[in-house]
Amino acid sequence: MQAIIFANRTGDELAPLNDHYCPARLPVGNKAVIEYTLEDIAKSGITQIKLIISSQAREIEKLLCNGEKWGLEIEYFLSKPQEETRSVLKRLALDPDESLLLVRGDIFRSPSISQFIDFSKAFPRDFVQAKMESQNAGMMLLPAALPYLADIDWPFLPHFDSTSVVTLVLHGRSFMLDSFHSYMDANLCLAKNELPTLTPSERSYLSANAQQDFYVGTKTHTGDLTSQNGWGIIGNNCRIEEKVQLKESVVIGNNCLIDKESSIENSLILPNTYVGERLEVKNSILCQDLLINLQHLGVIQIKDQALIGANEINAKPEGNKTSTLTRLFLLIIFILSLPLWPLLSVYSSLRNTFNKQSEHSTISDTCIDNLGQTFKAWRWNIPGPISARLPQIYHVLTGRLDLFGDTPEARYATGKDDRRLGVLGPVQLLLDKSAPKEERQLLELEFDADNRASKYLHLLWRALRSQPQTITASHLL
Repeated sequence: MQAIIFANRTGDELAPLNDHYCPARLPVGNKAVIEYTLEDIAKSGITQIKLIISSQAREIEKLLCNGEKWGLEIEYFLSKPQEETRSVLKRLALDPDESLLLVRGDIFRSPSISQFIDFSKAFPRDFVQAKMESQNAGMMLLPAALPYLADIDWPFLPHFDSTSVVTLVLHGRSFMLDSFHSYMDANLCLAKNELPTLTPSERSYLSANAQQDFYVGTKTHTGDLTSQNGWGIIGNNCRIEEKVQLKESVVIGNNCLIDKESSIENSLILPNTYVGERLEVKNSILCQDLLINLQHLGVIQIKDQALIGANEINAKPEGNKTSTLTRLFLLIIFILSLPLWPLLSVYSSLRNTFNKQSEHSTISDTCIDNLGQTFKAWRWNIPGPISARLPQIYHVLTGRLDLFGDTPEARYATGKDDRRLGVLGPVQLLLDKSAPKEERQLLELEFDADNRASKYLHLLWRALRSQPQTITASHLL
């Protein structure tokens, strides 16, 4: 038996937190949600995994690699965001008679997969619907479940059949992660040791509360925890400065700095976050510069780095990675192209003068460079995507952008702090400006998944052969 894990939720219910984490990557007790599902599957004896991903695909692959950590073999497949299960399975071309476990890897539940599989084997011809806390537990077994595939699509629909199927009620807790409260509850329940068979992996330390402990990661400085009235989980490489008060349930992610005399109460601090001196945080989720108040469900982006912000431990991307030899070659091309600039400028002006849409002869892109700085970069408004971007080569030579990389346009750079941004890329060369955001994201994912050494040459050849056009999802998948 093999398992197909669906981790293709976009997490729009958690906006703007989903700019930083898609649901499968959300940290619960300093471990991503998808990791709990993989651990649960590994305990069931299954080793072959097909992982369906969409948002933040590169980050998920970087986190999980080939699955060796869990004794698994993971094969990755790209899908449209929240694509229907039936459509995904059709493209996988699986044996219709093969026993397959389908499971959502972007909800958080108590370990239960082994129990579900063992129970389902006793009813090989019946669809076994799994429930946990009267909710859809997000798992099913094929081929018996084929007529009910829609029950595992996200968002879950409340139409469980109670007459023609077998229902298994699983013990434990289940969190849909479809609201800030659901996500917060998942973390706090783990911190309180309220989840059956799940215990924080960090080392246990006594607190002033006789019934609850702290769980602290490696290379973390906390001071004397026995005087703290709170309890919870503190990740790796953290620093809790002097006179910090930790009250009630607290979960602090990896690489966090809590400055002196601040107060954290019943809150979740996500990885790589700085909490400023004398700041009081209560019933909130903090993620770098985002403050989410759970009482009022208000979301505030803090501009003052002295209050909250990205911790410096979360290093910025390095400078330009385009090689010196390539940059020298580009410098020669840039200089040789200068005599053509007046001709291109005249051509662009004449073309757009007679254009019915009355567009400008040049286009100014708002860009974010590899160090996170916003700037303007212009290009000609002409059909050829490569020649139109000749002026932007200047930014490669100065180190602001790479030659090849993701589109540097600000509105598509959100949540891509560790991605390389470039002048040339699949979105820049193969799509026009009218292409929807979803198609841009899918095209980038497809290009990321291409491991051919010649993929950049192939990209340039495709750009030279045809004019920019809108590529639909059917072309990508």
